Amino acid sequence: MSALRIALYSSVAYDWAALVLLMAMPAWLFRVLGHPVPLEPFLFRMSALPLAVLPVVYLMAAKDPQRHPDLVRASIWLRVVGALSIAVVVAWQRPPAPLAYVLFVAGDLVWAAVYRWCNRGPT
Repeated sequence: MSALRIALYSSVAYDWAALVLLMAMPAWLFRVLGHPVPLEPFLFRMSALPLAVLPVVYLMAAKDPQRHPDLVRASIWLRVVGALSIAVVVAWQRPPAPLAYVLFVAGDLVWAAVYRWCNRGPT
């Protein structure tokens, strides 16, 4: 299995694990991140839905990255756009405890870089 396929599959596991944590909303997670428990759990959980849907693209790309280079490029751009979107929301809304958001931005950028590095052409 290629490094790119491993990276894509690993990122799906990462996203879906994050989704489960965010949907469960365990109190310890909010304490660790220094984030207040959301007053409106439904809206908080709805904001996690991209973590359920976007990994489907990564799964499709991982099936055969050589035959689906457009899906690989889409996976990279989805990560970059996701990171930028979260960063804009944090800059605009200024949440009281931005650590969780910064971690998601960093995670998306790291995955985008890993996809790109694994997808580099011959040198």
